[in-house]
Amino acid sequence: MQIFLLKNRLFLLLLITTVLYSCGQGEVETPKPVVQPEPLLYGTVAGKVTDAKTNNPIPGAVVKLFGLEVKTEVDGIFVFHGIPYFDEQTITVTDPDYQAYSQTFTINQARLTVNAALTPLKDPTDELNAFLENLSQLLESLDPENLPAIEALFSESYVASDDPVTTFGVLSGVIPPNYEGVIPTFINVFNTYSWLEFVFRDKVMNITHARKASIELFLDVDSENAEDGNLRHLNAKCNFEFRREGSDWKIVYWQLLTLDVRM
Repeated sequence: MQIFLLKNRLFLLLLITTVLYSCGQGEVETPKPVVQPEPLLYGTVAGKVTDAKTNNPIPGAVVKLFGLEVKTEVDGIFVFHGIPYFDEQTITVTDPDYQAYSQTFTINQARLTVNAALTPLKDPTDELNAFLENLSQLLESLDPENLPAIEALFSESYVASDDPVTTFGVLSGVIPPNYEGVIPTFINVFNTYSWLEFVFRDKVMNITHARKASIELFLDVDSENAEDGNLRHLNAKCNFEFRREGSDWKIVYWQLLTLDVRM
């Protein structure tokens, strides 16, 4: 009898153990799938910086974006690579001769175009008109003390055209051949004439941007020879090229297109 009870107890114990084991196996959690983070996306931001008045490209403007900085090329183009998607970004464009520009955007494509049109701080047309008026007054003064001021209106890279008409003007001592010849040329002019009147008229300006321009005009010069008192009238059609160096415009090129001298 005792043996029978012992066997029943062992059987029950084995049965309970088996049931518990089976239940435990059923409660094992299924591993959750690993969620991979979405890959970061990066795009390219490119554009062109232009003069708002002439629509011509501006070289050398400083463009900043996402902690990066580049300068525009000769054609006004800039490019930034590796700009993250979906983050709000602000692009800024600065240039010493233009008002600052900024634009905020969000990139959500492989390549985004952002163009910038800058407004000049000063009107080049007004500046160049004032430049020519100043040059006229300095030359008409016939004062040697004004020679350094006249020289300062020419770029150190200045050169006259080598065409036949301009060459005649250079050989006649009225047009400087290069920067080194500016003061010698106008010393000769000041010594030759006792009276001088310069008039720039019919000006046609071609403004490239706030640092580059050209002017085609007629130059009337009336003079009195210091030795014999003879009067002379000179009429010339000229082409001047200008470049801003620092804050000042400079003459970089002078060409005589036509020349008529009357005694």
